[in-house]
Amino acid sequence: EALERAWQRGDALTVDDRGRLAVDVAFAKVLASRAVLDITSKIFEVTGPGATGSAWGFDRFWRNARTLTLHDRLAYKIHDVGQWFLNEQWPTPSFYS
Repeated sequence: EALERAWQRGDALTVDDRGRLAVDVAFAKVLASRAVLDITSKIFEVTGPGATGSAWGFDRFWRNARTLTLHDRLAYKIHDVGQWFLNEQWPTPSFYS
């Protein structure tokens, strides 16, 4: 919803609107990345080394999970979220925010 509202604002999007959206997206990215890594690790703990083969498709799930977490550097997102919560500073517009 936040992304849709920002999109609808178009050129009327303010610095605060953009900053709020950037923090929301960064926070969602951090939560999703941590969840997918935790879930994937637990899948392999339960299923054992045989799950690394392609028979069950977990190898593909793991690859997709790692792509999600590495495609957009998580450290930058954590920094952006921390800057907002600790210092009330919006993320600086960049390739990663």
